[in-house]
Amino acid sequence: MDGHLAPFLPWQAFIEGSIYADTEVPWRHDPAFALLRELPGLQASVSGRIPAALAQIMALVRALTQVDILHVIHTHRPARGLCLGFGMNVLEPYDLLQACALDMVHAYEWIGEQVMEAAQALAALSSPEPALATRIRLHHGTISHLSALAAASIRLVYAASVFNNEIPMAPQTLTRATAEIVRVLAPGGFMVSRGSAGVLEERLVAHGRLLLHTPSVSVFQKG
Repeated sequence: MDGHLAPFLPWQAFIEGSIYADTEVPWRHDPAFALLRELPGLQASVSGRIPAALAQIMALVRALTQVDILHVIHTHRPARGLCLGFGMNVLEPYDLLQACALDMVHAYEWIGEQVMEAAQALAALSSPEPALATRIRLHHGTISHLSALAAASIRLVYAASVFNNEIPMAPQTLTRATAEIVRVLAPGGFMVSRGSAGVLEERLVAHGRLLLHTPSVSVFQKG
C-alpha cells in the first residue's frame, strides 16, 4: 500500500453503500447466510434468466384474474422494481428491468462477492446505455432491512429461490423481511416469488390477495 486512494472502477458505480467483509456483515449469524456461503448453488435452483418466465407468469395471472400486471405497474411513474437475493444469477436485476420495462430496479444480495460480480457484469452491458448505473442500484444488504427504500416506493418485488425449504431462514429474518416487503410495496403493487415454500404467502395474504399460488410460483398484490 502506498497511501494513495484506489481508482474508482466503472462497475463500482452500480453499488450503493458499502461492501462488508463476511466476518463483519450484520447478518452473519443467520443460518441461511452460512449455508449459502457453503453451498451457493442452492440459490440458483429455480432461477436463471427470467424474461420468459415472467412473461408466462404475467400471462397466466391475466388469464385467471384479468389483472394486467404490467398495466398496473406502469399506471404510476416512476415504476420501480426490487430484486431480492439474486445470488449467482448476476443479471437478474437487469432482466427484471428489461422484462417489465421498469424505470429503476433496486437489488439486494447478502453475499458481497455476488454483489461485486453483478456490478461487473452490468458494467459490461452499460456501453449501449451509459445511464444504466442510475437505473440499477445494487445493495449489499439483508432482505430483512431494506433501509435504502422509502415506504410505498416499489411497484414490483421479485424473488427466486429465496423463501424455500432448502435455505433455513431464521424466523426473525422471515418476519422482518415480510414486514419490509409490505412496507416498500406501493398499494396495488406486486410480489412475484418463484420456488417459494408457502410460508411467505401465508404472511403476505393478510395485506392483500394472492393472484396465483402454485408449487413453483406465487403472485401477491398488496391491498
